[in-house]
Amino acid sequence: MAKRKVTLYIEDTEIKVLVSRGRKIENWASYSLEPSLVRDGAIMDEARVADAIKELFRLQKISDKKITLALTGLNSIFRIITLPELPAKMVPEAIINEASRVIPMPLEEVYLSHQIISPKQSELRVFLAAYPKSFTDALVRTLNKAGLRVDVMDLAPLALARTVNESRAVIINSWLSNLDIVILSDGLPRVVRSISLSGEDMAPEEKINSVMEEFNRTVSFYNSNNKDNPLDESVPVYICGDLTQNEPLWQAINLNMLNYNISTMSPPVQAPEAFIPCQYMINVGLALKGNLPGGDGNHFSIVDFNALPEAHIPPSFSLYRIMVPVGAATGLLALLFFWLIIQDINRDIDRIKDQTASLNAEQNEIRSQINPIRDAIGKQEESLEAMPAKIDSIENEILRVKDLTQIFDDAVTHFEDGLKDTSEDVPELFTLKPDAIKLSSVDYRANSINLNGTSRTQSAIFEYARALRSSDRFNWVSIPQITEAGHAQLEGEEVKLYSFTMVVR
Repeated sequence: MAKRKVTLYIEDTEIKVLVSRGRKIENWASYSLEPSLVRDGAIMDEARVADAIKELFRLQKISDKKITLALTGLNSIFRIITLPELPAKMVPEAIINEASRVIPMPLEEVYLSHQIISPKQSELRVFLAAYPKSFTDALVRTLNKAGLRVDVMDLAPLALARTVNESRAVIINSWLSNLDIVILSDGLPRVVRSISLSGEDMAPEEKINSVMEEFNRTVSFYNSNNKDNPLDESVPVYICGDLTQNEPLWQAINLNMLNYNISTMSPPVQAPEAFIPCQYMINVGLALKGNLPGGDGNHFSIVDFNALPEAHIPPSFSLYRIMVPVGAATGLLALLFFWLIIQDINRDIDRIKDQTASLNAEQNEIRSQINPIRDAIGKQEESLEAMPAKIDSIENEILRVKDLTQIFDDAVTHFEDGLKDTSEDVPELFTLKPDAIKLSSVDYRANSINLNGTSRTQSAIFEYARALRSSDRFNWVSIPQITEAGHAQLEGEEVKLYSFTMVVR
């Protein structure tokens, strides 16, 4: 039987809860919030919002304590990054280094979550999300004050992406002043844009103009970065939220997007007729987390990590304290049982030793009779074996001379080939080297080149690896080792040095 799941999403004006079992919707409800309790996704009054959550659960008779939670996408950053092939233990540090380069905010102000989406030879592709610590901490504290425990957390735009079965599509979700736009391609949210519009009481024309402006800006941004495969008017556009519930807004959006194939969203869930998916689409995406249909013909988003920070994950229950006393008593009984068995075994061993001594005496007597006969046979065999041994020695000497000749020929050929490769590889290695890197050795092996050196920054090492991999001369780069190598004086300033080993093919 499918597991029951309670999902929760807190917007600026209301709290939405949805109860599901597998892909079947069982219950749903919303609870209005007073103005200014939540502003642009940030909880301003944790105690009063917690009281509202308690009241919503009481009215709906929901007794579950573990929930799946969605965090707004406002002020969050989503990126797809590429790393060179690294040892597994170095991947987390490399992701943080790359995040510091591509995330336009201090890393100490955000939580990072990631998912390796396509490990390939010589590189890793990683989906990376960064979201505000202040928003997240306040949200989890509020749920704890309401007597609830967050089991799984997701980001609202990623939950929306999970509701569409398309390899390429655009999702527009608008609810009052919040707007989410997600561009999907090959099962990945390639572009995610979450913004707060100017106000909740916008006129229909004003809101449509704002939505269309953000839609066109998002599509243009995607196309400028994907010129080989841009979005055109044949790509389906799925719309949910108040744009589909307000008739003037729905008519206006249809008029403004006549050239596009637009439709409301139809997620793969079973629900009563009274359920309106577009009002609870983020909750639906949370319900589908880990419950998406598989097989051919399904092209749902493959991004599915738990964004709950480690700091908010409660320690797992351990049976250690319960099992230790039971295990100790069981161990004592087992020792007593084995001691009794060992005593029986020792008695059997003594009896066998006596029998063995008698058999050894008989064996020694027979051996004294056989040994003279064996010595005579040995002398005859030595005279017969002398001649084959001499022949074998001569044949072995001939084979050794042939092997030495072949080794010499192979060495000459290998030296000539290596000399040619070296004259072509070395200029490329030093041309692509960043100024921050100093090479200490270039070691040619059978099928690769080992580079050893020092660098003033780790990012320069990764930059050098990307440059070598992108050149026409080399097609495989690996960094098996990066270690701190102390400090050095450079232009009167002390800088940290990193020692590294890089393998190039």
